[in-house]
Amino acid sequence: MSSSNSWSFFLEEILASETKHYLWLRALSYLEYIGYRKMVKAVPYTEVGQGVYHHLTDEIQHSFMLKEFAEKNFENQRLTEKKFEGLKNVAEEYFQAVDSKMDETVASSCGNKDPYLCYMGVSYLIEKRAMKIYPSYFAKLTESPLKKVIQKIIKDESEHLAYLEDLIHRVPEASLLQNPSLLEDEEKCFGKFLEKMEKCFNA
Repeated sequence: MSSSNSWSFFLEEILASETKHYLWLRALSYLEYIGYRKMVKAVPYTEVGQGVYHHLTDEIQHSFMLKEFAEKNFENQRLTEKKFEGLKNVAEEYFQAVDSKMDETVASSCGNKDPYLCYMGVSYLIEKRAMKIYPSYFAKLTESPLKKVIQKIIKDESEHLAYLEDLIHRVPEASLLQNPSLLEDEEKCFGKFLEKMEKCFNA
C-alpha cells in the first residue's frame, strides 16, 4: 500500500477516535518542535535572515498551537509519560531517517558533509510532506476552531516551501536536493512513520 493510501486510512481512523485524534495532534506538535530544533542546530549565524527568522518562529508557534488546542479541547484525554515517549520516539525516528538519507546523498555528491545543505534538503522534503498532510487533514475536519489553526499552518508552510525552493534555486550546489529519489526515500520513511504511529496508538 502506498503511503498516500496509508495516510487516507490513517486520517479516517484518527478522526473517528477522540483518543487517537488527541495523540495525533500531540505527535504533530512534537514534529513541529523537532523541525524548529533542527533549524536552530543547523543554520549558521551568517545565514540567519528574514526567511530563517520567520521559518523558526512559525515552527515553534505551530508546535505550541497544536499542543494547546489538544490540551484545551480534548479534556478527557491525558498523555502519559509512556505514551509521550512512544510518540516522541516515532517522530524522532522519522526525522532521523529522512536526515540520514539526505546526509548520505549530500556527502556522496559533494565529497564531504555539509550540515547547512543537509538542513535545506530535509526542510524541503518535510515542507513538501506538510503540504500533502495539512490540506487533506483540513479538508476532512468538520467546522471547529481546529480548522482555523490548521488553515494558519497551511498558509505558513506554503510560504516556507516557497522560501526553500527559492533558496535552493539560488545555491548552485543545492540542485541535488530536488532529486526524485530523495522524494521517494521520504515517501518510504513516512509510510514507516504511519505504521509506527499505529503501534503507538495501540500500545
